[in-house]
Amino acid sequence: MSIPKGSIPKQTQLFYGADYNPDQWQHAPEILERDIELMKQAGVTSASVGIFAWTALEPEEGRYEFAWLDRVMDRFAQEGMFVFLATPSGSKPIWLSEKYPEVRRVNKNGRRDASGGRHNHCMSSPVYRTKTAQMNRALAERYKNHPALALWHVGNEFSGECHCDACRMNFQKWLKAKYQTLEALNEAWWSNFWNHTFTDWSQIPTFDESIDGLSVDWLRFTNDQHVSFLRNEMAPLRELTPNVPCTTNFMGTHEDTNYWVWSEHLDIISNDLYPMPDDREETWKQSIASDFIHSMMRGMSGGKPWMLLECSPSSVNWGQINKLKRPGAHRQEVLQALANGADTIHYFQWRKGRGGFEKYHGAVVDHEGSDQGRVYQECAAIGSELVSLESLCQQDLPQADIAIVYDWESRWALNASCGPKAAKAIQPYPSDITTEACQAHYRALTVAGQSVDVLSVQSEFTDYKVLVIPALYMVSDALGARLQTFVEQGGILVGSYLTGYVDENNRCHLGGFPGAGLRETFGIWNEEVDYLHDETEVSIVAELGETYRDVAKDIVEILHAESAEVLARTASEFYKGSPIVTSKQVGLGAAYYVGAKLGDDGLSQFYQQVLSVHALHPKIRMTMPKGVVIRQRESAQGTLAFLFNYKREAQSIELHDQTLRDLATGDLLTGHVELKPYASHVCVIDI
Repeated sequence: MSIPKGSIPKQTQLFYGADYNPDQWQHAPEILERDIELMKQAGVTSASVGIFAWTALEPEEGRYEFAWLDRVMDRFAQEGMFVFLATPSGSKPIWLSEKYPEVRRVNKNGRRDASGGRHNHCMSSPVYRTKTAQMNRALAERYKNHPALALWHVGNEFSGECHCDACRMNFQKWLKAKYQTLEALNEAWWSNFWNHTFTDWSQIPTFDESIDGLSVDWLRFTNDQHVSFLRNEMAPLRELTPNVPCTTNFMGTHEDTNYWVWSEHLDIISNDLYPMPDDREETWKQSIASDFIHSMMRGMSGGKPWMLLECSPSSVNWGQINKLKRPGAHRQEVLQALANGADTIHYFQWRKGRGGFEKYHGAVVDHEGSDQGRVYQECAAIGSELVSLESLCQQDLPQADIAIVYDWESRWALNASCGPKAAKAIQPYPSDITTEACQAHYRALTVAGQSVDVLSVQSEFTDYKVLVIPALYMVSDALGARLQTFVEQGGILVGSYLTGYVDENNRCHLGGFPGAGLRETFGIWNEEVDYLHDETEVSIVAELGETYRDVAKDIVEILHAESAEVLARTASEFYKGSPIVTSKQVGLGAAYYVGAKLGDDGLSQFYQQVLSVHALHPKIRMTMPKGVVIRQRESAQGTLAFLFNYKREAQSIELHDQTLRDLATGDLLTGHVELKPYASHVCVIDI
């Protein structure tokens, strides 16, 4: 890779802009000129162009039409703005999908998709790979020296699966390369269950929900197919424009895409995020869920800046209820992303289209078309504010003391296993037990005033003081040994319910849960797990400095403390008195286990106690209620503190020993500070 991850050679400012679709307005050149005028007025620096423009670029096979894009590129360059030029593979031309039907996906029932839609190409199709490479080469050859070209936006929100014959054959080849022999595959999948033993590679299907090892491997294979397709797209771009970075837009905790693998192949990490505006009591949790996803992008970037490539400046059009964002909420979402390492803020979309599925989706410019709209004026104010924050540009992110491990393969294994109770999603984010557990622990640490990094199981843990592995269901022997070493060398390890149940093939560990050596690490034996009805609560009591009471819901494990100290026990149900929170000294470190899904208050109290015992205090000392969050980020002028009130009502804090100076107003925040609803302050730390 020729470009250091996280860097755009031309970037000397924070990029600010939107997805832009001038291909939809070729009949109205005055719209382009008006858009340029409005963009300049709003402080826009950049735009993603051409994402769904394949037919406009190639109206018939082999005949390219670049004149309209030439005009857009030239006008942006004339105005000193930049283009993130998209490769248009996210939506196939009708002429292509009709002439070459094999580019269309086949579903589990064996039915090939009709033409239309988007994000529905077959990743195995040689035709589609050839056509996308040809298109990308044509774009790169034409614009490789264009001064407006700053970034390649490769495809768009890759996702999904295909069950055609080509994908099935490729899956079988992938399995043969992985397992070498059918005996090894049958052992890994435990396929003699229900007489599913395979005697020939050609017998293996793309799905069989009764073989959960197959289900996990299918997701691994599909993920690899997406990455292979992505690399095929990038090959001509990197050949012809080696100094222009490539990215593709992730979708946070999307279910079937392991973005840790994807991130290894990109020059810069980018993400799309659409928190649903809400003015109800629990909206602060959704805001912290956004922080969790931002922290994950920071982790994938290795602490380098990343890009928020899509968000909405107003409502969306695809939710069950499409509320408008309340005053201050949108500015807060933008500053949240910046606080967590974003160097780019882009919207979907710049101008609302006249027709189609997204004609009512939020945009900077409404159908009315002027600068008089509330949303446009809010976006213009943000554009002005971003100019004052350019000292953040290209600055690395400070590493936290605490990290949470989020593992897609573990999530897949848990979801493929028949038995556990489904989790309730924090809308609109796709969720399950793994994601919900990680977000709950992240939320509790955030309430404790801590910065938290999000890592993969392959990440290096040794530089962190605390490592949290919520519901890390899949743990290999090698990973178990790494976790044991982390604790022995002085680390603090926190595990939770559903940790260490299966190996890398989704087979249960023998010798008691948690497996892979974690039974000895935590000093517990998890004998059984009780999945509860929604209305059922199990009381928890403990002595953590003072009498502590909480309730557990959904999941309660019945633990035995073998060499661990008991910090909390169950106080109801037939397993009353069994350990539920434990700790164990291991070498120079300590291992804690939380064997139930505690409430927010209980989990927060647990972390407050653990952090206090190990003298891990926030860098900025303050007393703050739930929903108030502080983040820090380095800038060219020193450390900046971002102070947020994620709630709809005013709240107050107490700063203990530091004074913050608001960059926008110059006001000093010290001692008792009142925060307005959805307040956001970017501050210099004055000692």
